[in-house]
Amino acid sequence: MSRIARILWPRSLAGRLVLLLVATLAIAQLLLITVLQTQNDSVIVGIVRGQALSQTVTLVRLIETMEPEDVDRLTSAFGSRGLCAWVSPKPPTPRTMTRAEESLANLLSRRLHGVAPGRPEVHIDTDGTFDRNCPERPGDEPPWREASTQGQRPGYGAVALSVPLSDQRWLHLKALVSLSGIWNRATLLSFLISSLAVSFVTVACVRLQTRSLRSLADASERLGRGERVTALDLRGPAEVATATLAFNTMQQRLSQFMHDRMRLLAAISHDLRTPLTTLRLKAEFVDDQEVRADIVATIDELVAICEATLAFTRAEAISEDTQTVDLDALCADVVEEFASVGADAQMTAGSPFRLPCRPVALRRALRNLLDNAVRYGHSARVSVLEPGPGTVTIRVEDAGTGLAEDLIEEAFKPFVRLEPSRSTETGGMGLGLAIARSIVKAHGGELTLANRPGGGLKAEMILPTAGSTPGRS
Repeated sequence: MSRIARILWPRSLAGRLVLLLVATLAIAQLLLITVLQTQNDSVIVGIVRGQALSQTVTLVRLIETMEPEDVDRLTSAFGSRGLCAWVSPKPPTPRTMTRAEESLANLLSRRLHGVAPGRPEVHIDTDGTFDRNCPERPGDEPPWREASTQGQRPGYGAVALSVPLSDQRWLHLKALVSLSGIWNRATLLSFLISSLAVSFVTVACVRLQTRSLRSLADASERLGRGERVTALDLRGPAEVATATLAFNTMQQRLSQFMHDRMRLLAAISHDLRTPLTTLRLKAEFVDDQEVRADIVATIDELVAICEATLAFTRAEAISEDTQTVDLDALCADVVEEFASVGADAQMTAGSPFRLPCRPVALRRALRNLLDNAVRYGHSARVSVLEPGPGTVTIRVEDAGTGLAEDLIEEAFKPFVRLEPSRSTETGGMGLGLAIARSIVKAHGGELTLANRPGGGLKAEMILPTAGSTPGRS
């Protein structure tokens, strides 16, 4: 049951409001109908809309102008499947009329003003509690014999009207009346129109009020991918405006933090280069050639470490603008760079797919993966997989020995080198995978490593496809 409820419960704010308002409207209308329209009220509506009152008034007027011996023929002529009339010296059985019956009796009395000498009597039946049959007359079939022998007919009520005549007799008329019921056509049409009106107004108002909220969500997504986002206007309801202000403040503080960090690192780099250059010059005056070479190598390593550290901090490439590029062509260009210098790198062509990204940063991440694949796995096979639900994957496979499972996550840590020699010439600085993962995360994606069943490693860059389009421009 809870699963069905989760499926039926809309995910959008507009959908939930529409569902709640329509349900509330249905309950309110049902209660209103139940309170204001009883079965007797339905019978009154049927009587007023039907012919019972008009026929009664007509009969009274005609009877008052006819000879007594002609009255029976007249009343018989009025008989039908749902109506019968007769004149009797007996008045109706005394009883207290209900509010609805009083209302109908007053209406009939006004129509008979100046014709009938007394007040009419009305008996409304909705549950079959009184005899519906007219008195038997030779050659006449009781109009309601079927109804009286089979019980109450669904959807029908009955009314008995008794009007005093001027000769002390009474005209009695019985008529079947169709009950309109609670859910009649007018009620359903009213509910449908009200529901459509409520739905339209709700959707329009919610979309108008949450327009700034959608802008805030879009800006948050772009900020999470490392893009430059301008300050948002404070629009919409007070709650949304407050959230927008908090977002602008957070974005400003993050930008200031990154700016200060880059300035600090630039200053450190500048300050370190000067003494390192001085040390290199002094090392040239060392007479022992072997010691001099060792000192110079150490200084070069320190310079490489400084440069690699700066490169790692710039990996998020915040200053680069987002562009929509052909992902398949971008990967093919990087593979061609490695193949042109003799590396065993190949590209499996895929379907054209255009992806919004920061192409320079993405190229760098892919180069780092290919460099690792060629260096340690002796080959690289690149493919762009068919886009899945909201993502596209770039896969890089090699034919090396792979990694132990407990070392796979370790390989992403900065300055961690799993190459046995620990040499920067053969194993690098240990920043390639860290930089690649940082770039992919800045795009809102994920970089994973896994051992292939046939040997070697498989690296996958899983990137979000929001705003992406298939095909070439």
